[in-house]
Amino acid sequence: MKENYVSIDVGVKGAFVELASAVLMEQGSCGIVIEDLELDTFDVPDNPLEADKDYTLVAYFATETPVARLLDQLTSAFAELPVFAAATISLTVSESLPKVDWAQSWKQNFTSFQIGNRLIVHPSWENPPVAENQVAIEIDPGMAFGTGTHATTRLCLEAIAAQLDKGQRPLRLLDVGTGSGILAIGAAALGCDQVVANDIDPIACGVARENVARNNRENQVTVTDEPLENIDGTYDLVVANILAEENIRLKAALLQRLRPGGWLILSGILKEKEFLVTAAFAGAELRALPPCSRDGWVCLVYQRQQMA
Repeated sequence: MKENYVSIDVGVKGAFVELASAVLMEQGSCGIVIEDLELDTFDVPDNPLEADKDYTLVAYFATETPVARLLDQLTSAFAELPVFAAATISLTVSESLPKVDWAQSWKQNFTSFQIGNRLIVHPSWENPPVAENQVAIEIDPGMAFGTGTHATTRLCLEAIAAQLDKGQRPLRLLDVGTGSGILAIGAAALGCDQVVANDIDPIACGVARENVARNNRENQVTVTDEPLENIDGTYDLVVANILAEENIRLKAALLQRLRPGGWLILSGILKEKEFLVTAAFAGAELRALPPCSRDGWVCLVYQRQQMA
């Protein structure tokens, strides 16, 4: 769908950001960004704003209304609230954006790429060349996280590929927090016989099932929204590309599903939180491999010790 967009900069104190955002949304804003606010990609703190600090809200409007009239409407809306009479607030037009087909424009940032020596990942609108010793998987993320372009996903794919390239490759894999299903499908394409793709989000599971079917991997990959604690059996390889805190919370359940001698791959971990995860998994009969990192994210690989 193509729209005309305009962005309005709103200067406001931190104490009034939430209220100002509500006013902007009531007036038709389709999205608001707080400039210069640094957050963990997945983990939003309870109180990220300083009450007396000046912030700039960038509010986006999809509208054919003349900009001057839109500014008048916003000024009137703020004037109706007594709190903004005492609080300083400023409104300026920051940018007018041309018509964009947002449903299609995101595709410009997703193109085919290679993992290791054998795996090619590509979207449905590309048909890259595939060598005789290579396999290709087709992934469209839909409404679920995971095209492989994010550092954590690539790190996991590389770790999975490394394990499946070994002489005694893992035959059963559990993918926790599967999202689009890219890790599960990639593992199946590389030769993993049985893969369980798990996600508690039913939308993600729906997208994952579509991607599994698109790649003709239904005989290898099962998608389930069952809680991890309800999944039976043990696996040669368990992958969890989730939050650092979630990796820690699910430690017992992850280890319960990892067979002796099996491999555990943990990612979705910011570099500054690596020590939390390594501390939590220390002394759990796990042998740690050197961590891998990319763009401020870390992937940890462990092997569970064989029973004596």
